[in-house]
Amino acid sequence: MKNIIAIDIGGTNSRFAHFTTDDGGSLSCVGRLGLETAGSSSFDDLIDKALAAGPIPAGVHWDALILGVPGAVRENTYASLANVPWEVDVTGLRSRSAGTRIFLINDFVAQAFACPLAKELERQTVQAGVPEDRAAMAVIGAGTGLGHCALVATEGGDLLPLPSEAGHAAFPFYGKTETAYRDFLMERTGAEYPYGDIVVSGPGLTHLHAFLTGRELSPKDIVAEITPESETTILFARFYARACRNYALTVLALGGLFIAGGVAMKNPFLVVNDHFRKEFNESRHYGPMLGRIPVSLIVSENSGLWGAANYGVTKIKGR
Repeated sequence: MKNIIAIDIGGTNSRFAHFTTDDGGSLSCVGRLGLETAGSSSFDDLIDKALAAGPIPAGVHWDALILGVPGAVRENTYASLANVPWEVDVTGLRSRSAGTRIFLINDFVAQAFACPLAKELERQTVQAGVPEDRAAMAVIGAGTGLGHCALVATEGGDLLPLPSEAGHAAFPFYGKTETAYRDFLMERTGAEYPYGDIVVSGPGLTHLHAFLTGRELSPKDIVAEITPESETTILFARFYARACRNYALTVLALGGLFIAGGVAMKNPFLVVNDHFRKEFNESRHYGPMLGRIPVSLIVSENSGLWGAANYGVTKIKGR
């Protein structure tokens, strides 16, 4: 039996879990912990708090520790986090964890490795389809920002993640209403150009609702008052679908597209609707192909932990 620590650091919350895996690579979660990210002054402070509170028992040999973080990773050691006020450097953690293989990965690499775990994760169908065997899979998710990652199978059967920071790529708007919203968003945020993180995200939902209603509400308050046919719902669903379509076309995600992140997970009606499906399949040349891509919403909030642990399993196997 192998022991794995999985850590999912988010812009709002950070989650920790202890997993075990048998010789066949089957995962079992034996303990979890959640902490507010902003409640820690640094990465090391966050780790110290997690170690003090559990679920990491003393006296256990850890075969692998995998940290998923919301930012680009450098040299498997450093990361600047887009929505967190401190940076990550696992050098100190390595020095105090001799014998444990430590991997620093983008949080959506972890989400990508959760996608093949059909038995462990609850999902909801957004669009039925037929996945192509050995084709790329993609995951996209709105939370504090907008994460992306693709997963492709190599000829040897291994899974290769393709990390992405597409949430910071320019987001397209068209039509009078959307153009007006673009101008509103630029003035409101001070951004030099509109990008996914400020459009398809929790903050993006607040911006959109303020534009449409003039009311300044949190995402939680917004979803409590809107309906599936509210203008906020319709536009947000279209924006989310547009981000999904663009990424699916970019990586040819014919093996399936998975939606993660707290915004849709907690409020499935924002993506499980005809407005989303119509926008997702809107392509003069590739509409039929997009219509065959299965789109699933991951509604398990610990998917990042399971994916990080699954990544650890592949590294232990490949040792």
